[in-house]
Amino acid sequence: MSSCHCLMIRVFQCEDTLTGILTGVYDAWDSRLGHEHVRLETGAYEDMELFCEYVQVPPDLDKAGKVLRTIRTRLGEEAYEMIAYASACPHTRKADAIYRMIVLGLRLPDGREISRMLTQPDVQLVFELRRKAWHIAHRYMGFVRFQELGNGVLFSKIDAEVDVLALIAPHFADRLPLENWMIYDRRRQKAAVHPAQKGWVILEEVEEKVLSEFENSEKETYYDGLWKVFHRAVGIASRSNERLQMSFLPKKFRHFMNEFADSRES
Repeated sequence: MSSCHCLMIRVFQCEDTLTGILTGVYDAWDSRLGHEHVRLETGAYEDMELFCEYVQVPPDLDKAGKVLRTIRTRLGEEAYEMIAYASACPHTRKADAIYRMIVLGLRLPDGREISRMLTQPDVQLVFELRRKAWHIAHRYMGFVRFQELGNGVLFSKIDAEVDVLALIAPHFADRLPLENWMIYDRRRQKAAVHPAQKGWVILEEVEEKVLSEFENSEKETYYDGLWKVFHRAVGIASRSNERLQMSFLPKKFRHFMNEFADSRES
């Protein structure tokens, strides 16, 4: 019985968010089972393995906050950014890789070295996920289109393959600090909301049908028409290069861009 107990792995199944993963890191470390006897996963899976004990981990802001402060203090801002971006990118092993990266970093004399240890498989995976998420988030920073609603709020929709809301919200908060704005992620049914002259927050479980009841302001409708006319006017039909245009602006970004509204309707 003792040998079986030694082989048992406790799998901490956490929410697929940064808060959820950091909560899982806290619980896995606090379990005192030894790092080789724990594993982190995002979500719940039907195909459970033998010799594994599965534990559901509800997200906990206090626990996640403690882990976050440890990362920033001991591992540095570069490592924190890697982990934050990587957590937004879908991957079956990301939660466990983040956990292993943190464990390894805390063992180093200088934890800030961890972000450069790319020969370590877990660190390399976090780095690759961070790069992918950053690339997608960076493109959304340029492709997001706001429309002014009748109540004066600037509103935008996205449908990102990566959970980029928390990655792009600081960008727009810095550039539109005096505006009330909202960016809605229809795939995950959540929104980044920024009241004027205040900080931004993420709202979960926001139904799209509720937002569809809002109408654009008259000024927005007017300028929207002007922008479409300008967009058509500057185009030169004889020099149209759809393949080149696709390399700079893939179709997946165009659905909520008003300059492509006419082509969507046709």
